[in-house]
Amino acid sequence: MRLDKLLSNKAFGSRKEVHQLIKDGRVLVNGVKATKKDYSISLKTDIITVDGVRVSTEQQYYIKFHKPAGYVTAVEDPVHPVVMDLLPLEFKKMGVFPVGRLDKDTEGLLLLTNDGVWGHSIINGHKHVPKVYDLTYTGTLSDEGIQRIREGILLGDGTQCKPAQIEVFDSNQARITIQEGKYHQVKRMIGAAGGEVTYLKRLSVGPITLDGVEKPGQFTKIDTVEIDGFRK
Repeated sequence: MRLDKLLSNKAFGSRKEVHQLIKDGRVLVNGVKATKKDYSISLKTDIITVDGVRVSTEQQYYIKFHKPAGYVTAVEDPVHPVVMDLLPLEFKKMGVFPVGRLDKDTEGLLLLTNDGVWGHSIINGHKHVPKVYDLTYTGTLSDEGIQRIREGILLGDGTQCKPAQIEVFDSNQARITIQEGKYHQVKRMIGAAGGEVTYLKRLSVGPITLDGVEKPGQFTKIDTVEIDGFRK
């Protein structure tokens, strides 16, 4: 890969700005000042630094992010703020995208990657990946409605949901586990059972939880074991 392309992808600036970094002698390759913007580097073996700070040559990204409410799950949106606004510009430049979606007013665990095959393995309904949510609701969930959720509720528009686990607590709170990602699914399921969701938070996707990203806005890399767990 060309040196200037790597640095641009890693959000060190536009190509023009990166060329100036190199011209100013601020970029080293294996401890030696780079002199050519089109210098060919090895992502596996070369060590690149800018102002003494090592540049990651990582090309594939697997991120878990605690999405705050108020952000659209998208890379870009002409009207609303998006989750990518809260993440390093490097991610967007490297083609990182959200895996699945959370509603604008929903918070909690969101996975992101630039590995399309891996991302699809998570949202593929045939994989039966459990997704756990905590919620608060108004109204009353009927016993019959709760049972329908557990058996696979049929929504008013004819959408058939798979059986889900639901545990109802005091103070109009509940925890639900689904294995799909249909449009507004949890809200619609609760609505069909007699309630209205006022707060929704995703706690986990498969084995990946909010551990390490407990506060909204935090993000971290997903470890190798968790990444590989979705490849099976």
